[in-house]
Amino acid sequence: MGRQETKSEYLDKYRYPRHQFRRGLLRDGINLLAKILVDYEVHGTENLPKRGPLLIVGNHFHFLDSIGPIHSTKYPLEFIGDAEMPNAPMSMKLFPRIWDTLRIMQGTPNLAAMRAAEAVLSQDGILGIFPEGHVHKPPLGTPLPGAAFMALRLGVPILPLGTFSEDDWNIFGTLSRKRRKARVVTCIGEPFGPLAIGEPGKLPGRVEVKAAGQAIMEKIAALLPISARGPYMAELS
Repeated sequence: MGRQETKSEYLDKYRYPRHQFRRGLLRDGINLLAKILVDYEVHGTENLPKRGPLLIVGNHFHFLDSIGPIHSTKYPLEFIGDAEMPNAPMSMKLFPRIWDTLRIMQGTPNLAAMRAAEAVLSQDGILGIFPEGHVHKPPLGTPLPGAAFMALRLGVPILPLGTFSEDDWNIFGTLSRKRRKARVVTCIGEPFGPLAIGEPGKLPGRVEVKAAGQAIMEKIAALLPISARGPYMAELS
């Protein structure tokens, strides 16, 4: 087995911000295509903090939801997500590789990904994650423990985003059948947290992670249409 990388080595490897030229070109392309092909609205930009550290959390109803944080903010974003993306079309598997997201292997401890995330946030970086861990149709479902554990362990403010398309991101189908652009809305909520655990330096336990995950999902749900809130609707009524 190879030796574990030290904290300073992670800081050197994930010097924030990374790939500014490449990611800038991708952002410009996304913004241009969103303007041309989609009726895209962004609400709540007044809630955007001026600087990090910041953990951005959002829903994942479609592969294209990942452009929500990119199109609605100007942050030099890092993302952390599924390394395999088994159900994603090939075009959407290519984008994370070009962006060079921090990759998680689902169902593993992901110590390296956690240390990479910690390195980014310790440099006042801004990191995006989708708590449910995979794409699915609305409404919201149960989050995986990763985002909640990260929020508790790293102790940074959290910014919720809700991105929703009443046309299910069917860009060309909406143009041809409805004679209009597909409608997409990203709502930016107010930052909350940091979420605290009982004792400083203690790893968060299962009960704490579950409670944090519930809190995160409620914040995301509040930014979505009622029909998309799923089990979190009762808490908001």
